[in-house]
Amino acid sequence: MELAYPEGLDAIPASKRPYCDIPTDARVEDYLPPEPIAATVCQDLAKTKAGVRGYAFRLGSTGHPHLKLLVQACDLHDHDVWVFSVDTHDRFLQATHELDSEEARQWRALYDRNAKLKAQIESALSLAGFMTPTGLLRVDLTSSTSHA
Repeated sequence: MELAYPEGLDAIPASKRPYCDIPTDARVEDYLPPEPIAATVCQDLAKTKAGVRGYAFRLGSTGHPHLKLLVQACDLHDHDVWVFSVDTHDRFLQATHELDSEEARQWRALYDRNAKLKAQIESALSLAGFMTPTGLLRVDLTSSTSHA
């Protein structure tokens, strides 16, 4: 949240603030659907068309309210691992072909900021010991070559 909202706690929408500093002794279930606190922030991905086990947290950022933290169960050699990633939720803009030059410049700037923020957040998650897509790939490639 510090990376997404560098201006501090006051910049974070009230509905998302409970996710800023979850106590270590808190129950995870208290922050997931169907709990009221999760109503506008957390989506159970198993209930979507894809049926993926995991959650999307609509935490946003100062520059883009649609940024999501994804936490998904992935299979790694017959073991479940929880993978943390950031969905910038800005790909839909690429389909817009009728942008004037100023709109195109603004979109590119948003896209570039989001890509940088995604990389920063996923790097921080990795350093904190959470599995990220890059970490999952590293483990998979390392273990695949060791079994060959």
